[in-house]
Amino acid sequence: IIQRYQLRLAYNEFELQYAIGASGAVQKSIYSGVGSNTNHTFLATPEFNLNTKLGTQAKLGIDNNLNGNNNYNPVLNFSLTQPLLRGFGKSINEIALLNAEDTEWLNKLNLKQSVVEQITQVITAYRMLILSGNNLQNQRLQLKEAQKSYEINEKKIKAGQLEPTGNIQQSYQIESLSLMVEQAGNDFQTASQDLLQTIGLDPEMHISVPSDIALDKPIVPDLQRSIEHALTHNIQYLAYKVALRADERAYKVAKNQQLWQLDVGGNIQSGVVNDVTGVNGGVRGIYEGNNVTETARLTLTVPLHDLNRRSQLITAKVRLEKDRLILLAAKRALITNITNTINNINSLAKRYQLAQKQVQLAEQSYDLEKKKQQAGISSALDVNNTQNQLIQAQAGLINAKIAYLNQISNLQ
Repeated sequence: IIQRYQLRLAYNEFELQYAIGASGAVQKSIYSGVGSNTNHTFLATPEFNLNTKLGTQAKLGIDNNLNGNNNYNPVLNFSLTQPLLRGFGKSINEIALLNAEDTEWLNKLNLKQSVVEQITQVITAYRMLILSGNNLQNQRLQLKEAQKSYEINEKKIKAGQLEPTGNIQQSYQIESLSLMVEQAGNDFQTASQDLLQTIGLDPEMHISVPSDIALDKPIVPDLQRSIEHALTHNIQYLAYKVALRADERAYKVAKNQQLWQLDVGGNIQSGVVNDVTGVNGGVRGIYEGNNVTETARLTLTVPLHDLNRRSQLITAKVRLEKDRLILLAAKRALITNITNTINNINSLAKRYQLAQKQVQLAEQSYDLEKKKQQAGISSALDVNNTQNQLIQAQAGLINAKIAYLNQISNLQ
């Protein structure tokens, strides 16, 4: 609201400004031995001002003169001033308005950027919750399979098919997996709280998300098209361009301030301040035409050794050159960032395809190992190992999906 009002104020600089002042008074005087006298006075003073984009300044007002005898003699004053050198021209006087329009445009972009960042934050937190939930599920499955293998080994030890120390390694694996399950559970709770906080919900609320995320086919965006889009829509880069435009205008103003001050103007005054005859008093004295004073003037001011104005010009020029370099560096950094992101997306797309093949091979290996177990040529431990490999491959596939999608969000 405040930012929009600043733009309204900038437009108001070239609109008609008007005001009216008024005063009223009652004066009662008591004279010893004579009596008393009461005077009532009311005065209104309108005033009008107008500044144009060419630098023209026009003023219209009424001076109310009231003498001790209650004689009212208003005077109408109109003045007009037009700069011819310094301060002349639409390109100079419109600069504040153009800067305000750029600022308003940039404020809208910043609001959009805030929304974009909030959406991206929600997306990332949502995917992190899916990832942590899937990781917790996988760790629990691996722990469950390790416990099954431990029970099978215990039976073999009792049957004399396995030496008594043959379950020590499995016991160690169970403890390690239990620790990983505990850590994964804590990560899941943290991710859940992060998502609730990002959305703005009660921390005590329970939410559920899918255990997987859909991804049909990874697509690598075109590099040149992405760079062109970024140079057109990236808000930080656009902010640098707006700052450079403001510097160019400031430099133009600084150069204009080096010119001589040459102004042409005029005044018209109608009315009489003191009318001893009482004939031309009151409002009639303004439009009667008998008391009109017209003045034309030409004012020239030549700056000699004005170091302050010269300093403003140097400062504006240095700031302009500096921001040109900053814009160039920002453009290069943006292109580099887009290029690196596209390269990461390309690498993650390949990683996703490899993860898909790995899951397929792990499924085939698991099915084969179960058939071998049924045929009596494979042990339960071998089946558990291939099952754990399948679980890890599935977890790697989800990791690859989310890593790819997060990079797409980062690019956007």
